[in-house]
Amino acid sequence: MSSSLGLKRFYKTASAEQQGDGYVVLLDGRVVKTPEQEPLLLPTMGLAKAVAAEWDAQGKEIKPSEMPMMTLACTAVDWVGAARPPVEESISAYAAHDLVCYWDASDAELLSKQKEVWQPLLDWTALTFDAPLVTTSGLISIDQPEDALRALHNTVCTFSNMELAVLSAIVRTGGSLVIGLALLKGHLNVEKAQQAVLLHEMFQIERWGADEEAEQRHVNILTEFRTAMKFLTLSRD
Repeated sequence: MSSSLGLKRFYKTASAEQQGDGYVVLLDGRVVKTPEQEPLLLPTMGLAKAVAAEWDAQGKEIKPSEMPMMTLACTAVDWVGAARPPVEESISAYAAHDLVCYWDASDAELLSKQKEVWQPLLDWTALTFDAPLVTTSGLISIDQPEDALRALHNTVCTFSNMELAVLSAIVRTGGSLVIGLALLKGHLNVEKAQQAVLLHEMFQIERWGADEEAEQRHVNILTEFRTAMKFLTLSRD
């Protein structure tokens, strides 16, 4: 995010305009830059307007936590754009230990829920990307087929910088590349994705009830997914 963050508001108006083949955000006519001092060049006017609206909504103090579109855009430019191969590797690495591959067979009802929610995702991944992943019971790590890992890595490499910023946010929040790909490809909506990520937790809550910390975590995950998908939609329109 811009190096000006953490300061008092220093501008009157924020706007968006086309510049070359992309779109930029202007603060009193000056182009917003990333923390690495790169021009924040965005792929669509819709996304540029959304980022400008976040700047416009700031009060006397600039609060980065209230600017998720700006944060994701800077991630795409500074982190993904600066070094794609390491980013691709870090995202793809989740497939080797994907959440949906680690089942709990100690409870018949929980096992049934895993089969209902996770198995269709694994089937979809195998069919869509030619990447069949294997499952295990318990937390002991298992090796995934090299061909499947390679196929998923190749899939990750097909996304744009903006899409990779979104995928990274989703995968790191949920611990699952499978769920992240299902969201980006439109196979899951955010509510279903949240349910898949929290399958074990929700099962325990149904039995024992939720505490305030767990409920806040669930809200945070849903909010993160919704924000990421809104960014994705705006970056594609």
